[in-house]
Amino acid sequence: MPHLPKINHLRAFEAIILHGSIRAAAKALNQTQPGITRTLQELEATLGATLMVRGTRGIVLTDAGRVFEARMKLVLYELERSVDEIQQINQSQHGTVSFGCSHLKTLRIIPSVMQRINTAYPKALVSLYEGQLSELLPSLRVGRLDFFIGIISEEISLGEFVEEPLMTCPFGVVARKGHPLANCTSLVELRNAKWYLPVADAGYYSHLEALLFPAGKGPETVVFKGDSFAVGERLVMEADYLVIAPLAMLDIDFMSKLFCTIPVKEKFPHGKYSLIYRQDASLTPLAKHLINEIRFECSKQVIQKID
Repeated sequence: MPHLPKINHLRAFEAIILHGSIRAAAKALNQTQPGITRTLQELEATLGATLMVRGTRGIVLTDAGRVFEARMKLVLYELERSVDEIQQINQSQHGTVSFGCSHLKTLRIIPSVMQRINTAYPKALVSLYEGQLSELLPSLRVGRLDFFIGIISEEISLGEFVEEPLMTCPFGVVARKGHPLANCTSLVELRNAKWYLPVADAGYYSHLEALLFPAGKGPETVVFKGDSFAVGERLVMEADYLVIAPLAMLDIDFMSKLFCTIPVKEKFPHGKYSLIYRQDASLTPLAKHLINEIRFECSKQVIQKID
């Protein structure tokens, strides 16, 4: 069996990458610079490869370093998760979990879910990251996120993940009530509108511009991209931006009072929401509990639609 790196080797390597230099890494880890240098040398000797070199702007990873970085992060995340899982077994009220979610969908399911999680795990730390799958996939892949809930697209390969369909939602053009374009019936009439669209390299939202502007953008068209719901809400309410969103958002009381659907004749593809997590991931008890609560909330919404 080959010699394996030690945890302190991985921590030092991670710190150097994170902080950009050996000096900054030593300060962050409360160690001496020669000590960090020696640890890096031990790691490189163990692996038989140079992992990083000094460049004009700081530390630069070699090809071997880039390959090792991804694996190193996964190892550290899995170790941290294992420690957390043991702590959750010993102290059932504690735990940590991080997950990603398409921001608009969280508006309906997260409040009820978190009420029950807070009751079952009053001392738990739950972190939610807004964004589309194409943006959050790297974090999911290396274990920074335990799971993701959002729109799934066939163009994004998910061979290494478990995918569990949750629900399907219709999408449409949403504006503030009283918007000057609120009564338009065609996308052609919205050609010069201002749009706030999610950042996405692939998947559902990556093709929206082609759907929105079949004849090209108008001379006054503005497209602003971001993944912050708070920013999007302000842009819609105060600057007359339009968004493409799941129509279910208008089922929420406070949202229905502020926003409306623009009745364009063109139809948008339905969003297929799924739960995604790594096949080889060992989910902690808290993560499993949270996923079960999310499944329950999604199933309630599906039943309500049928009714």
